[in-house]
This record gives sequence, structure tokens and C-alpha cells, in this order.
Amino acid sequence: MFDAAKIRNITAKLQKMSEVCDDIFLMPERIYTPAEAALFRRLNIKLRAIIDDESKQKDFCGLPILKTQEAVKKFTESTGIIVLLEKPLKLVESSLDFKVAGGTWTISSIIMSVEETKFIYDRLTLLQVEKQYKEDGLLKTENTLLNLAENFARAFTTSSDSRYQNVKINLYDSRPYYKPTYDFDDTAIVFQGPIEYDDNYTAETFKLYRSIYPNIPIVVSTWKDEATDTFRRECKENSIVLLENDMPEERAYGNINLQLKSSFEGVKYIKENTSAKFVLKTRTDQRMYYFDFLVYFKNLLDSFPPKGDKLNQRIILFGSETVKKYPFNFHDFLAFGHINDISRLYGIPLHGKTGKLDYKKNHVKRVDKIGNLTYKNYFDYNTVTEQSHKLFKLNRAMNRIYWPEVYLMRTFYEKYIAPVDASKLFETSWKFTVDYLILIDFESVHLDWSKYESMRYNPKFAFGSQCVFSRWLDMYQNFKIDWV
Repeated sequence: MFDAAKIRNITAKLQKMSEVCDDIFLMPERIYTPAEAALFRRLNIKLRAIIDDESKQKDFCGLPILKTQEAVKKFTESTGIIVLLEKPLKLVESSLDFKVAGGTWTISSIIMSVEETKFIYDRLTLLQVEKQYKEDGLLKTENTLLNLAENFARAFTTSSDSRYQNVKINLYDSRPYYKPTYDFDDTAIVFQGPIEYDDNYTAETFKLYRSIYPNIPIVVSTWKDEATDTFRRECKENSIVLLENDMPEERAYGNINLQLKSSFEGVKYIKENTSAKFVLKTRTDQRMYYFDFLVYFKNLLDSFPPKGDKLNQRIILFGSETVKKYPFNFHDFLAFGHINDISRLYGIPLHGKTGKLDYKKNHVKRVDKIGNLTYKNYFDYNTVTEQSHKLFKLNRAMNRIYWPEVYLMRTFYEKYIAPVDASKLFETSWKFTVDYLILIDFESVHLDWSKYESMRYNPKFAFGSQCVFSRWLDMYQNFKIDWV
């Protein structure tokens, strides 16, 4: 998952810099966050300032933000710089040249990535716990680290924080006798999208899934020129089918056509070349640490049969807190269901160069008013119908919003379920949700997705922690509108 030797090396370099340098400046590739601040405080590195020529802020996390020319004036012979990048480089130590009056300052620097700060922080946390265990006499075996790893991992077994999930999988659940194995072969997995090479993420993910589900078909559906020889070899060694597709000429808004193309080709391969009855469409940059996820999905379909005859089974999707708020707006990066239904879902027409895909904030603000009717509390259908005049106006506004997710689900509904009455968009979406979908939470499968990590743990967004299944179940139990 990560280079342990490099992590130890960076940690040692940082600690040495704090000893020999009087002034240490931070140069982040993007905005500095409290998470990185916590790491440097843990290492007792006293940063003097942040160097950022683009930021309009004057300070952040208690540190002044300086332009490069301002910072240079404060440099001395004992100045050090920490360069914080988005992605890791093999290089750890380097030097930077800064032009000053009468010459050039050459400043020694340490180069690290945001992801490496997280690994270092987790490592320091582990070492701190080991120290406390030793002081309390709780580590009595010679192999103290192994004993600590098991105790530490057990403590975080139910944690939904993916950073601790990574600790858990590496130290605890990676042991074969803690990991289940299922021998069914009626279900397939399709990975869709560009290959994620950081930490060999895509390959490590399908290796994990293969170890749990050794008999299922697994496909990686990506683009030509994406796969390296090493990646192809790893696919072959793990019985993974690699599809290298031609990219559509028109990506469309939000790359919706790329998703449709790669997803459909993967599902099509499964349908034509295997006997799988069910299929999971997922992304190449996501991983589920809930090892029973396919069993969980299949049991959900058995427990909640569809209320209509338009689909073979319900379709399982990730929902959001806006499940009742924005019609047909369901997360599009995971879908599980019957092979015929998922094939039709991603087989809808590609979006053209012109169309209704847009994101207009003024429309969104108007639609936000629906929260008073349906969003903040349980679904009160009497209140909704009594205020149908408000719904009518909101329907008009929402019909102008066509995000990629909305295009996918609404087009699928119109093609295979029923025509959409634009004046009853909300009601139609609610009935579709109740009759043919199951919406689940990120945390129910311990989803790991680095793209929105900063939002996931930000209380302002609470991304991925929105009680979606609970709200869907409330809709399933209480939806009474029969005039859609």
C-alpha cells in the first residue's frame, strides 16, 4: 500500500530538519489543511510561515501566509523548506534557488506528499500506542509489534474512517484467517475508468476482491494506452479481464459519456461471455473494505423485490442526503443489480454535444426550498400534497437541471420505466426510488475514495455519512402517493 522505508526516511529527515534549522517554511502545492498541521505539530516542527503566491488569505492554521518575495527577505543560512505535493515523488531531499538582491539563496528542502503525511501520522500514532502499551505492561510477548498490531486493529474494526480502515486491512484483516472466502460464481464485478496507479490502487483492489471471491468474473474496462505491461501482467496473474476501449469523441458534461462507454463495454463482456446473473459496476479509484459486500447486495435484492414489473430486480445505488431533494439525483459511481438491468442502465444513448446537461445555481437555490417539505424530517406526504402549489413551481425549476447523475437515471427511467410528466418530476422520482431502487450509505461497505477525503471528514459536508438507507427505508415504508 505504501513504501514503509520511505515513510521512515521522511520522518527522520523532518525530525533532523527541526533540530538544525531555525526557520522552517512550508510550500504546499494546494491549500494547507488542518490535517497536515496536526502532523507537523506531532513532530514538534515549528513552522514559521506558509509560502503561497496564489492564496488571498493572510493566515491559516495559526501561520502567516507569505508571497515568495516576502518570505525570501526572512531567509537565513539555517532556513529549511518543506515542499508538500499532491502526489509523491521518489525524491525526498532537494534544494530550491530563490533570487534575492545581490545573488541567489539556495535553501535545502524536504519533498513529501499529502498522502505521505497521513501515513506518517498513522505511523506515529501506532508508535505512541506501542509506547503506552509498554509503559502499562500490556505487551508481554517478544514480538511486540505483532501483538500491538492485533490489539490496535481490533480497536478500530468498526471504524468508518478510511484511514483507520487502511490500518486495519494492512495489520489485521489482511491475514487470511480473518478474511472470508465465497465460492459463488453467479456475480461479476466491472471496474470502470482510468487506472489508478498511485499505490498500485486499482491492482491492489482487484487482488483483494479476488482473494475474497475467487470464482467470480472480474473486468477492468478502461481506455487504450492506459495499461502498462506490469498492470497487464497483474491482470493475467489474477484472472482479470482487461478491456482497452476507444474513448468517445465527445466526453459531454462531467465526462458522462466516458462512464457510459466504459461501463457498458464491461457489462456487455460479462453478459456475452459468462453466466453471471448479477453484476456490480464500480470505479477504478474506489475500494470497499466491507468484505461481504457482494453477499450484502444480493441479500438486499432478495429482501426487497421490486414493486413493479419493468425491471428484473431492484438496482442498488449509493444515495446522498439529497435523496428526497433533487429528482433522479443518485450517485452514479456504483450500481449493483441483475445483469439485464445494469446493461440497460449503462446502455442509454451517449449525450450529444448539445443538450440539457447543466448546473445552474439559481435553479438549485430555488429547489433547495424543498427541504422544508421533505428533506430535514421524515417524509410527511400529507404536508407535501397540501403544498402541491410549491411543488409545481419547484418541478419547473428542477426540470432545467441535468447533472450527469440526473441524465443517467432520468434517461434510463424514461426509456425503460415510463414517460416523465415534467409537472410531477419530484413525485415520479420518489415513486421510482420506492419501486425500483435500494439506496445505501458509503459507510455500510466502508468505502475508500481519496477523491473526496477532505469532504468526508468535514462536519460542514459530512460527505458519505447521511443516513441514506434509513431515509430510503422510510420512503419505502410510508410512500402513499398513487397518482404518479
